[in-house]
Amino acid sequence: MQAINGYLENGQFIPNEQITLPHRVQAILVFNDDKAEIDTKKETGQAWLKKFYAAIEQAKDEEMPDFK
Repeated sequence: MQAINGYLENGQFIPNEQITLPHRVQAILVFNDDKAEIDTKKETGQAWLKKFYAAIEQAKDEEMPDFK
């Protein structure tokens, strides 16, 4: 038996890590229905993305040095 962590989104399972499975396996789906935990992770991710895009916007006009 093997456990694989990931997310079930729009009816598709998205693993946290790249995995390889046989063509057909017997499986059991167990999921965490703690909506508060999922919402917190989503809000944290959205906040990180806002900071990331703000940093890109601020650096847009900066000159980049040539790399060898």
